[in-house]
Amino acid sequence: MKNVNIALAQLICEDGHVGNNLARLDQVVDKYGHSHDLILFPETFIAGFPPPEVCRELAEPLDGPIVNHLEHKAREANTSIVVGLYEKEGENIYNTTVLVGPTGLLLSYRKTHLWAGEEKAVKAGEYFRSRNWQGTKVGLLICYDIEYPETARAVASMGTELLLVTDGNWDGPVHRVAVQARAQENQMFVALTNRLGQLEDEDITFCGESVIVDPYGRIIAEAGREEEVLSASLDLSLIQESKQQYDYLKERRIPLNIPSKEIVKGVWEIKI
Repeated sequence: MKNVNIALAQLICEDGHVGNNLARLDQVVDKYGHSHDLILFPETFIAGFPPPEVCRELAEPLDGPIVNHLEHKAREANTSIVVGLYEKEGENIYNTTVLVGPTGLLLSYRKTHLWAGEEKAVKAGEYFRSRNWQGTKVGLLICYDIEYPETARAVASMGTELLLVTDGNWDGPVHRVAVQARAQENQMFVALTNRLGQLEDEDITFCGESVIVDPYGRIIAEAGREEEVLSASLDLSLIQESKQQYDYLKERRIPLNIPSKEIVKGVWEIKI
């Protein structure tokens, strides 16, 4: 298995200012895209956390201008981009993370576990997904999702080896501990990118502390509380190495009784 080079873009997000946030994303992709297989941005980085009525105004379908822009940047830099945005489908708005590569939109995931009050702006998602990517299998989760062991286990049960988490968290230690546990108990890599900055009109400061954890639960790269792009090369052979003496998913006696199915070639889904 080859190494995968990923970058975590820990940035300040401007709530409600899509143009400014896209410009920041473009700068990072232009600088790091050609030397990295994937760049991971924070939760809802495209729009931030504006009031619910603004979320609805800024939401777009996944074939809209924002995703089209991301597809263009991914092709231009020959990289993959993972970033959070607000998705509109009919009358529903979702907190969604997308994986976009040079060939287009590869995977989307709607946040299944909403933080207190978030239901005023968005509807909860009802599926977990995993897909083939760059010789491995990747899955997506969003922020509060990572605090539930069942979410990562569901994604891991589809064969995921690299879990990518977009985050918007101000209590750093909670997610740091959760990410290490999810990586170790599922024997997969987990990368989490958190945002920075102050939430407008509220006494909330996002803490950063983005992190990459290996299948043993060991931190292999971490950021502080300042803007930075964290870069790491993931040795995917560690996944099989970690399973030589024990394989948690195969040896567990309490099965996950939710079947997965291949919805399109190379993409698997579990519905809640």
